[in-house]
Amino acid sequence: MLPSQFIEAAGFPNRWQERDLQEYLAKRLTERGFHTQTEVQANGGRADIVTNWQGGAIVEVKKYLDRDTIYQAVGQLNLYGLNNTHKLVVMGFLTPDAKGQPSALHTASFVEQNPRIQVVFVNTEDEWLPGKRMASSMLVQFFSLPKLSLPKLDLGSFIWWFRVAKANPMLMVIVATLLSVMVSLMLRELNYCQQTNQVWSCLFSPPIN
Repeated sequence: MLPSQFIEAAGFPNRWQERDLQEYLAKRLTERGFHTQTEVQANGGRADIVTNWQGGAIVEVKKYLDRDTIYQAVGQLNLYGLNNTHKLVVMGFLTPDAKGQPSALHTASFVEQNPRIQVVFVNTEDEWLPGKRMASSMLVQFFSLPKLSLPKLDLGSFIWWFRVAKANPMLMVIVATLLSVMVSLMLRELNYCQQTNQVWSCLFSPPIN
């Protein structure tokens, strides 16, 4: 969605300011069930939005995001993020300057190499567009309760097998073929047992010495 379309759909005033976008985003987060504060004192500055979204996030809002404003926002967030572990999020419209868009996208990709930093072009992501239905507030709150925790799974073996499969696709074809043959033989044996009315003895016959 073009920034002009977004602004009209969101009901921003004709001479809208950065604060209008800030309040809009804070409202959207609140609608999703997150606790949200604006203009929060943070390490000598004022963070635009502080919220428990993503487990805790500090948001710096800019009207338009190009290369320079992204770097500026990241610099501010690095200051606000001292002595805490909040996610650092830059939010704003993707610059309408077609020549500046590739640079903005590249810069966003570059700064996001730091897993703590995220850049959100609000006019390009459905969840922030005006009129889009938000997730149920109570449902979001339920899943964001700090007391809830999921068991930690050891995915090391899975990742190792995935990498092996990715590097050796023929190996996976062979494994899949063997599994298919084994299943086919088992089904054929079961079918034979059914035809001879010996299902019970087939399934529970003692092992042969």
